[in-house]
Amino acid sequence: MRAMRFVLVGVWVLGGALTVLHGLNATSLALHSPDSTPVLETAAACGATLLAALSYGRWRQSRFANDLITCGAFGLLAAGNLLFALLPMIAAPDSVAPAVRAAAFVTGAASAVVFLVACLVPERPTHESGNRTDGLLLALIVLIVTGAAAFAATQSGAFFSRLSGAPSTEVAGTNAGKSVAVIQLVAAGAFALGSLRLLGRAARERDSFYGWLAVTAALWALARTNFAFTPTHQLQDEVTIGDWLRVAAYLVAVVAAAVEFTSYWRRLAESAVLEERRRIARDLHDGLAQELAFIATQTRAAAGDSERLSMVSRSAERALDESRRAIAALTRPVDEPLETALAQQSEEIGGRLGIRVLLDLEPVGRVPSDTKEALLRIAREAMMNAGRHGRPSKINVGLANHDGITLRVADDGRGFRPDDPRVFAGDRWGVAGMRERAESLGGRFHLQSRPFRGTKVEVWVP
Repeated sequence: MRAMRFVLVGVWVLGGALTVLHGLNATSLALHSPDSTPVLETAAACGATLLAALSYGRWRQSRFANDLITCGAFGLLAAGNLLFALLPMIAAPDSVAPAVRAAAFVTGAASAVVFLVACLVPERPTHESGNRTDGLLLALIVLIVTGAAAFAATQSGAFFSRLSGAPSTEVAGTNAGKSVAVIQLVAAGAFALGSLRLLGRAARERDSFYGWLAVTAALWALARTNFAFTPTHQLQDEVTIGDWLRVAAYLVAVVAAAVEFTSYWRRLAESAVLEERRRIARDLHDGLAQELAFIATQTRAAAGDSERLSMVSRSAERALDESRRAIAALTRPVDEPLETALAQQSEEIGGRLGIRVLLDLEPVGRVPSDTKEALLRIAREAMMNAGRHGRPSKINVGLANHDGITLRVADDGRGFRPDDPRVFAGDRWGVAGMRERAESLGGRFHLQSRPFRGTKVEVWVP
């Protein structure tokens, strides 16, 4: 979110500089283009409709009131752009009624106020409903509010009588007067305050969609400020700085849409992967793990009769432990932090071995999945070795992040001689496997132990 703050600050600084330049010389950066108005209004209608659809989708997922009101604000803007700006220009470009211009302008101002309300209300859930007609109901409410705004505009008498030129929800028109300029500034203030509120929400929820929406609102605020001071009787066929800012706002809205769609498909893919992992874990638990548990129990009971049965029992116990590890890995959330997964695994192993486990785990941030899985397996192997062979009273598990990730597993058990050749026989201790896992990640493995002085395993990976 820090990068998003820089983007928003840059928008305000650059937009503010353009606004000052516009105030000093309104013709600066203006482009003569008599036919550009329908293109701009079409872009505005499409952009507002896209934002309304995205906000509706977010509300369907979150059921938060602010997402619902945001959808209403964008729906109101889209309806005003379509009904009172775009369609009248297409139907009769040279004979647009003054009441239509007033309705378009009032609808745009109302959408700014509703947008501010959406940014100010607390994040509280609306009534939970699975009704598929809620979208139609919301559209009906938007149309009713749009009609009410249009009716109020047509009944305003001479208040909007000086609006002329092409109808628009944002551009005031030719020689509109001070009252319309004040309304533009009020709308600009609403968008500016909403932009700041959205930035705080983006940082709090770590949601980039709200960040891009804050940038869009900032550009809208700057555009409305420019329109408030534009002498449009001199720039009737010009694309002004306000128009450039308005186009930029809708381009950012397209970016927000791309971010939202990407996030949606990523969440969908992660959900599908997690569900498949859980299915495999259920199959392992109900099949392989149950059979291994039965084998281990039966061979343990007959272990006194044969050394071979004792070996089978130990092998079955190792296979059972491996199946439990696979089940835990498959049911673990894809984005679960390493420190959380390590804490859960350590407590589970400590409870199964009957050994007290002391944790000292620092947050290490986002870790690649292969690195996380390798470190968890090394920690599991070190703890199981300590429990099976060292008979310790406690095991210390530590995790630190200093120029790389450091994992430590130390116990106060019987210890052993590291130069004993049996230590590096994989079937005996598994030390060679731990070393190979660490080195495959470009890391280092260190083992320290002395008879009756405990054992410490330390792994560092970049």
